[in-house]
Amino acid sequence: MASDRLGQIVEDAASEVYLFSAEDFTFTLVNRGARENLGYSMDELRSMVAWDIKPELSADAFLDLVQPLLRGEKTTLEYETVHQRKDGSRYSVLTHLQLIITEGEKVFYAAIQDITKQKETNAALTKASTRLDAILSNTTMAIFMMDDQQQCVFMNRAAEELTGYKFEETAGRPLHDVIHHTHPDGRHFPIEDCAIDRAFPENHQTQGEETFVHKDGSFYPVGFTASPMKNEAGKTVGTVIEVRDLREELRARNAEIEFNNALKIKIEEAMAERDRLEAQLVQAQKMEAVGQLTGGIAHDFNNLLQVVGSNLQLLSKELAEGDAKRRFVDNAMAGVSRGAKLTAQLLAFGRQQPLEPKPQNLGRLVRGMDDMLRRTLGEGIEVETVISGGLWNCLVDPAQLENVILNLAINARDAMAHHGKLTIEVGNAALDDAYARSQPNVTPGQYVMLAITDTGSGIAPEIMEKVFDPFFTTKETGEGTGLGLSMVYGFIKQSGGHIKLYSEEAQGTTVRVYLPRTQRKEESAPQTAATETPIGSGEVILVVEDDAAVRETAVDLLRDLGYAVLTAENADSALAIVKSGVKINLLFTDVVMPGKVRSPELARETKAHLPNVGVLFTSGYTQNAIVHAGRLDEGVDLLSKPYTRERLALKIHEILTRHSETTHMAREAEQAPASDAPKILLVEDDALICMATSDMLADLGYAVTEADSVAAAERCLAAERFDLMFTDLGLPDGSGMDLVQHVTQLRPEIAVIIASGADPREYAKGETEATRYVSLMKPYDEHSLKRALEQCRETAG
Repeated sequence: MASDRLGQIVEDAASEVYLFSAEDFTFTLVNRGARENLGYSMDELRSMVAWDIKPELSADAFLDLVQPLLRGEKTTLEYETVHQRKDGSRYSVLTHLQLIITEGEKVFYAAIQDITKQKETNAALTKASTRLDAILSNTTMAIFMMDDQQQCVFMNRAAEELTGYKFEETAGRPLHDVIHHTHPDGRHFPIEDCAIDRAFPENHQTQGEETFVHKDGSFYPVGFTASPMKNEAGKTVGTVIEVRDLREELRARNAEIEFNNALKIKIEEAMAERDRLEAQLVQAQKMEAVGQLTGGIAHDFNNLLQVVGSNLQLLSKELAEGDAKRRFVDNAMAGVSRGAKLTAQLLAFGRQQPLEPKPQNLGRLVRGMDDMLRRTLGEGIEVETVISGGLWNCLVDPAQLENVILNLAINARDAMAHHGKLTIEVGNAALDDAYARSQPNVTPGQYVMLAITDTGSGIAPEIMEKVFDPFFTTKETGEGTGLGLSMVYGFIKQSGGHIKLYSEEAQGTTVRVYLPRTQRKEESAPQTAATETPIGSGEVILVVEDDAAVRETAVDLLRDLGYAVLTAENADSALAIVKSGVKINLLFTDVVMPGKVRSPELARETKAHLPNVGVLFTSGYTQNAIVHAGRLDEGVDLLSKPYTRERLALKIHEILTRHSETTHMAREAEQAPASDAPKILLVEDDALICMATSDMLADLGYAVTEADSVAAAERCLAAERFDLMFTDLGLPDGSGMDLVQHVTQLRPEIAVIIASGADPREYAKGETEATRYVSLMKPYDEHSLKRALEQCRETAG
C-alpha cells in the first residue's frame, strides 16, 4: 500500500516526473502531468528516448551532458532546456536530473519544472532594466552615482562628455576631488563645504547650482540634484546626482527645466514598469502556491472527512434518541461539515469546483430568496429588491449563485453593524470594448448585472485591492476565514463573468456582478425532493475505491440502506467482476484510481457489457477526467466527497429510478404491436410548417417520421421502410428535387409528394418524370393535402 501511495503521489505531482534507462535512455515512467503537457500516451513514450522531446539537444550533446552523472563526478545536474509537445509546440523547462541505482539497475530520475512563464517574466524584467539603462546612457542629462564612501561608482555618457573624464578615470575616487575641488578664484574647496556631498550624511535631497572643474582646467556652471539612494531595508547606501550644464540654460533656462522634468518622468515610468512586472511575478507565484495547496489537499482531505462522517452517521444510528452521547456525535458531524465547507471555499477560489450551469432568470432567483434573506439579515436590515423588465437569462449554477448572494448579503450586514438598508438590483447590461480594455480578463458583450448595495462603513482605498485575496479579512480574529469574497471571485470568474467593487469610507459599498447572457430558455423547476431517505430493495452495487477506509465506510452505508454490495480496490479488478457476468445494478466508483484502466474507461466498458447499469462517480478532487473547465460533463452523475448518508441514498435512488423507467419504456416499445398505419417521411426544415403538416397527416391516419434536412432524410430512408415521402424543395443542406430523384431511382415503390411555392419542374434535373411525384402548392390546407394523398394512391394503384 505504501508503494501504491508513493506511486499515486508521483502520478498526481504538479511537477513533471520522468524515469528513463541509463542503458538505452528509453522512458520507463512518465507521470500524468508530463504526459498531458506533452500530449503523448505512456505507450508512445516507452518507444522514445530522452532526447526525442528535446529539439535543441542532439543525442551526442545529451550523452555528453549526462556523462558527469554516469562517471560519478556529480550526484545531480540542473540545467535549462526546451521540450517539444506532440503537436510541435515547445516550452521552456528547468531540469533536475539524478542517477539512481535500484535493485542493481541504473535509471535517471528527472523532475521537470515548466518555466515558460517565469522566463517570459524575467525577459520582461530584463527588457525594462535594459530600457532604463538605455535611457540613462542616451539622455543628455549627466548622471553620477556615489557609494557610501562618496566614491564614484557610475557615470553615464552625458556625464563623461560634460566633465571630460571617462568613468574609468573616476571610478573608486571621491567625485568631489575630481571635478569640484577648487573655487573659480583658485581657492581650495573642502568636501565638508560641498552641498552635493551633504546629501548622504544628512540623508536628504539637496539641489542647487555649483561650478565644476573640467578635465582641461576650465570652469563651467551646472545645476545639480543630489539624492540619497536607499536599499530595500531603507538604509542609505549612496547618492545619485543629476547634473545639467547651465551654460545654455543661462540663455534658455525655461527650455532646460522642461527637458529635465521630461527626463524625470521617463525615468519614473521605466522604474514603475519594472516595479509593476515584479509585482506581477510575486502575485503569480502567490496564486500558484495557493492553487497547488487547494488541488493538493482536496482529494485526501475530503477522503478523511468521508471516513469520519460516514462512521459518525453509522454510530448515530446505534444510539437511542435520548442518549446523551448523541450530542458528541452531532458536534463531530458539525466539524465535518465545517471542514467540507472550508475545502469547498478553497476549491471555489481556485476555480476548481464542479459547476452545473443552467439557463437562469436572476430576477426569479432573487425573488425566491427574499424570505431567506430577511430571516438571515434580521429586522434591523431593510431589504429592497429592484428587478428590471425584459430581463435576459444567464448561464450559471443557481445553487452556487444563491451562496454568492447570501455571502455578499451577510458581509453587507456586518458592514452595517446589523442596522441599515440593503438594495439588490438585477438588470441587463453591456460591457463595451473600452471598459473591457481597462479591466483584466473581461470580454465585451451582453451581461446580466446583479448589484448589491449597503449603507455600511465602506472599504478603505488602501485595502480595495486585497479584498479578493484568500484569507484576507477586516474582521476580528475568529469572526471570519477570509475566504468568503475570494470564493465569490473564483465562482464568478469560473462562470465567465466579471465582478467590480465600488466603495467609499462611511458611504457604503456596491458589489456589481456581471454574468454572460444566454439565449437558452430557463428550465422548469425540479420537483421537490422526498423528505424520507429512500431505502434499497437488494439491488447490487459495485463499489470501486482504492482507499480501504473510504471503501469500508461506503460499504457499511450502502448495506445499511438495503443494498447488496460488491467491492473492488481498482478499476482493473472491477472490470474483471463486470465481465464475470454477475448481476450489477449500479457502478459506484472513485474518479482518481490506480491501475491501467481509468474510471471513465471502466464506466464505458461496464456500459458496453451491461447497457442498463447505472453509473455514479465520486471524488474529493475536481481536476479529473469527467470535469472540464470546472463544469460537469453532460449526462455524468457525480457525488462529491464528503457525502452524507442521506445524499448517498437520494443520489443512488435517483439513478436507479431513472434507469428503471428507461428500461421499462424500452420493453414497452419492444412489446407494442406494430402499427398498420401507412408510414410517411415528412422532410421540412421550417419547424412551424413541419408541426402543422405532421398534425394533419396524423389526423388522416398516417404514422409520421420527421426530417429537417437531406442528410436526415437519407438516414431515415436507410433505417426504415416508408410508403410515402412528403418533401419541401428548399432544404438547408441541398435540393429537395435531388432527394426526390434519388428516391425514385432507388426506391420506386415510395410515392412522393412535393410541396413548394413554385413549379417543381423548375428544380428538376435530368429526366425526372412529373408522373413520378404529386405536386402540392403552398399554402395548402387539410383538404388539398388529402387530395394529394389520394392522387398518390391512384398513381400507385
